[in-house]
Amino acid sequence: MNAQGDYGVYLDCAASTPLDPGVREVFIKHLEQYGNAGSRTHDFGRRARSTTEHARQQVGAVAAASRSEVIFTSGATESDNLAILGLESHARQTGKHHIVTTSIEHSAVLGPVGKLERSGFHVTRVDPQPSGQVPAAAIEEALRPDTLLVSVMHVN
Repeated sequence: MNAQGDYGVYLDCAASTPLDPGVREVFIKHLEQYGNAGSRTHDFGRRARSTTEHARQQVGAVAAASRSEVIFTSGATESDNLAILGLESHARQTGKHHIVTTSIEHSAVLGPVGKLERSGFHVTRVDPQPSGQVPAAAIEEALRPDTLLVSVMHVN
């Protein structure tokens, strides 16, 4: 921190990002309007539900998804666990039990992938080049007819 109380320039936006002022304003507004979106028997719950559904619709529009396809989580680890472990029953129905990932993935990916591996899934971990890059050709080479999931981070 410098003498003016400024922390300087933050360059790790892959981990977290400063809030946009407009987002901060909406966030604070909704912190002050509390309510359980699952409780529809009172105004607090109905307002929270309406706000949540509106947010789902906005995110869905950006992601070309329906409102019902948008799931909010508390962060990346929960999202990774939900996405990866949530595929298990589909894998059992389709017979696809192969996962392709890299040896340098975040633990939020490697953890649930390891859990599936311990329950019988086959995992191919592609190693990076000395530069840290993972060639797309190496990922493509790892694909098999029974590949269920490919999980490769964009940046770390």
